[in-house]
Amino acid sequence: MDRELIERFINEMRERYAEQIAAVSLPDGTREYLELLLERDDPEALEFLLKLSYLMGLQTGFAAAHAGATTPDPEPGRGPLQA
Repeated sequence: MDRELIERFINEMRERYAEQIAAVSLPDGTREYLELLLERDDPEALEFLLKLSYLMGLQTGFAAAHAGATTPDPEPGRGPLQA
């Protein structure tokens, strides 16, 4: 997967799920912490946060499936990384 594909994916998800994402509250100071990581030029920490978020999403999906929750049918033509 190249950078352009990742960028398109992120932009599409940003547009598609704007309302749901805007409704998510993060702990106070999160934005300042991210800005600090950017100022420090610490891509490893940012990558760690992305991986942690991904794993937490997988765990949430697994728990929901284990509890019997159903998911919507995937849209035709969507790849495995599409939310």
